[in-house]
Amino acid sequence: MKGPEKELRAQELEAQLMKFHHEQMPLTGVVPFENMQSFVAQLLDSLQRVEYVHKVRARPISPLRADPKSDLFDPIRAAILKAANGQREEAFWLVFLTTHCGRNLRTEWLLARELYGAYKESPWTWVQVAAAPEAYSEWLEDNRALFQGKFGNHRKYESLKQGARGTGTVVRTYVEWVKGHGSHDKMIADALSEAKGNPRQAFALLYDSMDAVMGFGRTGRFDYLTMLAKVGLAAIDANSTYLKEATGPKKGARLLFDGQIDSNTSARDLEARVAALEQHLGVGMQVMEDAMCNWQKSPGKYLPFRG
Repeated sequence: MKGPEKELRAQELEAQLMKFHHEQMPLTGVVPFENMQSFVAQLLDSLQRVEYVHKVRARPISPLRADPKSDLFDPIRAAILKAANGQREEAFWLVFLTTHCGRNLRTEWLLARELYGAYKESPWTWVQVAAAPEAYSEWLEDNRALFQGKFGNHRKYESLKQGARGTGTVVRTYVEWVKGHGSHDKMIADALSEAKGNPRQAFALLYDSMDAVMGFGRTGRFDYLTMLAKVGLAAIDANSTYLKEATGPKKGARLLFDGQIDSNTSARDLEARVAALEQHLGVGMQVMEDAMCNWQKSPGKYLPFRG
């Protein structure tokens, strides 16, 4: 969205928020005009981040995007390319690497490149890793001193070192989680079948089961599953913002509805309020989660967040 289109969307969102405030429940945090402007801007940014992936899917993608030896490597574009070429299991693996590493503001996708095999003759494919996660872990330990990439902001507490929470363990538990269903596609199919085709219920089932993957707490699971949906690998949709385990989004929700980030409103009540507002706005839970988290960092003055 640019220019007049963006301005029109901003006006629509502001009108929707005020209608909700007056007719359904108070949105105390956006009563100040500057807060409203800032929150609407964050909603627009979040919407654009979701739309960006859909736009990338519609464009031609260079094979270099999937080559870890290339500076052009981009794991999201690589996943889209692999999926389009029928290599869906490889696409899921690339989304996992995307989420586990995150995009670092300085080194960008370098760490994902390195974990995919930037310093090998050929990439660590899903077939290879799924067959021998121990071999992958040993390779990582032998070569991690060469790595120069850094984890992104959402993954800043992760580590490449061996240990209970190291990347080798994360990958092993991820492999075990997927192979428990036979394959990624079977895992998604099982969830959709159990949910009777309901995209949001399927998301909830996958979110809960992903507790088996080391290092993937609320943010990791939420980011991974929403990215699967965005790249077209899974017909699922976030059913909640999972505020109980959240920090930034929970503060944002409390500020939005109560006017203060340290109110005593329970996560359960906040979830109900967020669900009502999301249904009213029709923007999706991912947009709500992202916008509330970023807005609470600077509620009275719009600041773009890229990390």
